Amino acid sequence: MKKNSPLYNNEIDLIILFKIIWNGKIKILLITIISLLIGFGYSYQIPSNYLNSLTIGASDKSEFIRIDNVVKLIESNQSNQSNQSILNRFIDELKDKEEFLIYLKDTKKVRENLIKIPIESQENELFKYAKLLEITESKKDKTNFTINFTWDSPEEAKKILQNTINLTLINLEKLIYKDLDRTLEFQKKISKIRDVEKLDYLVEQSLIAKELNIADNQIDIANFPSSVQFSFDTAEVAYYLRGHRAIDKEIDLIQNRKYQIFDFIEQEINILKATDTQWIIYNVHLMGTKPLKNTILILSILILLGLIVAITYVLIENSIQSQTTSKKNRS
Repeated sequence: MKKNSPLYNNEIDLIILFKIIWNGKIKILLITIISLLIGFGYSYQIPSNYLNSLTIGASDKSEFIRIDNVVKLIESNQSNQSNQSILNRFIDELKDKEEFLIYLKDTKKVRENLIKIPIESQENELFKYAKLLEITESKKDKTNFTINFTWDSPEEAKKILQNTINLTLINLEKLIYKDLDRTLEFQKKISKIRDVEKLDYLVEQSLIAKELNIADNQIDIANFPSSVQFSFDTAEVAYYLRGHRAIDKEIDLIQNRKYQIFDFIEQEINILKATDTQWIIYNVHLMGTKPLKNTILILSILILLGLIVAITYVLIENSIQSQTTSKKNRS
């Protein structure tokens, strides 16, 4: 009775396999070295980009006490100039990336790339670089933002970010003071419109008083209920009863009003403009830098692939040689 012998195709003799690999060690080593050299060449061709990260935070609230008070004076105790709102305005100004592109297009790398393409396509190409700058809100601290800038030189990236932030702050400051100036002018117009409306009313009341020969006040405040004593501007008491002398005097005072409160506010705004305000908190020297090219990982992967290819090649070659020897022996 015949014994069932193991089939060669279905079972692997590890000792024989190890001997085949050991005999082909020179070939395996050569193929692995070639893979390593290819890895070095490939790694050399990949640009050495770095992820440069900078944290931007809200400035201390004390920086905005003066500007907050000025806004309250203009807008009747309504203010929205908090340290966080200033930071959000800065981020909004930075997100349009105009300031970023101004300095980026002056770098050697970008200039050389733009020269190679037609002028009509340069602007579109330039805006592709805008994707290199990303702004994200901090997950841990919602009052902070992180600026991520991918570039091949950390030192150059630091200069670009510094210049970009400085220009953004200049533009932000201009916008803030422009808003203050506009708000002040708007409040001036509102006050003058109210005075014009008041003057029209007073002129009418003076004419009525003169028509009725009421020169002096005819109202005895003491005889009116408390709810009426302070309601001369309403229809409860006829205004012309004050007499045209008092009314004409009031008209003269309004016409010669100096609006000194607005002069005071304007002076405060000018003081603000001359003050060095720290709108945000950041330190470009604390910028974090992380290389995006992992040379060790690339080489490790290629060495592993080289070993796999080399071992596979040795096994296939040995199989072909075995089949060839077997055919010769049969013939």
